Amino acid sequence: MKKVWISIILLIWMFTACAPQTPTDQPSIIIEMPTSTNIPANLTPAQRVAITALSEDLDLSADKITLVSTEAVDWPDDCLGVVNEGLVCAQVITPGFRVILEANGRQVEYRTNENGTQLRPATVVFTWKREGGIAGFCDYMTVYLSGEVHGGSCKQGQYVEERLIDVLSKEEIAKLDKWLKNYGNISIDASDPKGVSDRMVVVLTLLGTGSQQTLSTSNEQELMNFAQELHQRLDSNLK
Repeated sequence: MKKVWISIILLIWMFTACAPQTPTDQPSIIIEMPTSTNIPANLTPAQRVAITALSEDLDLSADKITLVSTEAVDWPDDCLGVVNEGLVCAQVITPGFRVILEANGRQVEYRTNENGTQLRPATVVFTWKREGGIAGFCDYMTVYLSGEVHGGSCKQGQYVEERLIDVLSKEEIAKLDKWLKNYGNISIDASDPKGVSDRMVVVLTLLGTGSQQTLSTSNEQELMNFAQELHQRLDSNLK
C-alpha cells in the first residue's frame, strides 16, 4: 500500500512539474516608454549637458524640450564668448558648440566646449548693477532666459569671479516672461543725481521682445523692486 501511495505522489509531482506555470507570485517588470519626445536617441555630450541644465533650471521634463540646432563654433575665449560684467576670460580659442533648445514656447541658447565639460547660458534677458554710495557698493547680476542667475561683487576695482548663484522660481520666471513679452529693450537708471556726494549708480536693463519702449513710473519701480529683492535674496551667496 505504501508503494501505491508513493507511485501516486510521484505521478502528481510529474504532472505538476510539466504543467504550464502561471507566475502569479512573480514581480512584474513594466518598462514604460515615453509617449512623445523631441529628444534624439543619440545625444552628443554638448546636447546632453544643455538639455539636462535646462530641464533642471525650469523644473521641466526633458521630453518637453526640443533640440532646435547644434552648431560647431570656435569660441574666442575660455568663457565661450559670453561677455558679462566682471567676467575675466583667458583669450584662447576654445572649440565647442552652440546648442539651441526650445521649451515653453521660447528658444534658449547654451554654449559648451568640445566635450561638454563647460557650459554657459547665453541668452541674457536682464542685467542689474549697483555701485557707489557711502557703503561703497559694487554688485552686479545677470539673469538668463533659462532662469539662471549669475552675479558677483567688486571692491576697489577687483571683481569677484562671476558664478551661478541661484535659479528663478516658477513664479519669478512667469513674471519675467510677462515683461519680456510686453517690453522691448528697456534701460532704467535709478542713480542719484550727478554731483551728489557719495553718489549711488543703479542701472537695470531688460532685453525684451515686446513693442513697448517706455515704462510708467510704477512699472519702472516694479522692475527695480524685482531686481533688488532678487539680489537681497542672493546676497548671502555672494559673500
